[in-house]
Amino acid sequence: MSLFERLSALEKSKLAVWVYDNDRARIVWANREALALWKAKSQDELLARDYSDNSPATQARLDGYMRAVRRGEEVAEDWTLYPKGKPTTMTLHGGAIDLDDGRPGILFQAMYKDQTLEGSMVRGVEALRHTSLLVSLFDEQGAELFHNPAVLREHGDETKLKTLFPNHWQQILSTVAAGEVFSTELAFSGKHGERWYIVEARRATDPVSGARAVLVQQHDVSKRKQAEELAETRSQLLEELHKTLALVESQRQEIFALSAPIIDVGQGTLAVPIIGELSESRGSELSVRLLSMVSEKRAQFVILDLTGCGAFDEAGARLLLRLTSSIELLGSRAVVTGVSAALSRTLVHAGIDLSQLKTLRSLRDGLEFCRQLTKRAA
Repeated sequence: MSLFERLSALEKSKLAVWVYDNDRARIVWANREALALWKAKSQDELLARDYSDNSPATQARLDGYMRAVRRGEEVAEDWTLYPKGKPTTMTLHGGAIDLDDGRPGILFQAMYKDQTLEGSMVRGVEALRHTSLLVSLFDEQGAELFHNPAVLREHGDETKLKTLFPNHWQQILSTVAAGEVFSTELAFSGKHGERWYIVEARRATDPVSGARAVLVQQHDVSKRKQAEELAETRSQLLEELHKTLALVESQRQEIFALSAPIIDVGQGTLAVPIIGELSESRGSELSVRLLSMVSEKRAQFVILDLTGCGAFDEAGARLLLRLTSSIELLGSRAVVTGVSAALSRTLVHAGIDLSQLKTLRSLRDGLEFCRQLTKRAA
């Protein structure tokens, strides 16, 4: 038998009855009272309506109903429906019914509520259903009394107090029983991935039975936690960057020292083989180390060996002149060795006169020169 044939006896029911196909978001059958409720001109016109633009809260409730009726349960809950845009408050009773293709649908029966309810109460209920705040009500033993759609949307069927808070549910009940407020931040792994919530639980009263109850609110703070984690990650990366830069600087200093080592060759003589380019930065670093060593060792001679100096521009030439002048000012004699033809041309082109300096062909010649002068002085 088709759905229309099976439900023909409900055509004359004084209750509005209709069948909802949740998968396709459409009403697939309705009696005359339902047509009046939905202000439809005909059954064809009502069945042609598309409800796929339901709000997230409404769809979460309907999805929850589908899960319940598939388990063989019946649902009953107050709704405010908007047929043709006019709000109408009623209690909807829902149960499972097989559609013509064998899929399950929901058979709804509507009972109108007392329209003398205060508007503020109706608005409050609707606001609670559409808020993004997750709100639940449990009895003092932790049994479920109510969940707003946001809870169902986030947690699906896993809405028992023990399931939601497996490590904290007993603490929640004992804290609230003592008249205190339970409050903490917790991580959840739900349908939408890991999320963080501020969870608050406090004593409340069940408005139906008048018994004490536990009101639990969950406020999503995932974006804030993500921002905090991002800030922490950036801070750690910045710290690592500073450490890396410090290491690079330390290595740079070591490389400088290796490329221009200061060697104490004895008899009051320091030898400095300069390897590579003599740049401003290298020259400044060398000057600090060398002049400090000259003072410390009270060196009589400083041999600046340029044999391994690969690049030498005018700035480097002037730097060499300043370095030799500083050595002379400390009372030591500067000796320059290993000046190649290319370096000699650079010095001449820069207009630097090294005639006052002792220049020799090789480091060996420089060492021998210093040794001879030391012997004569002795």
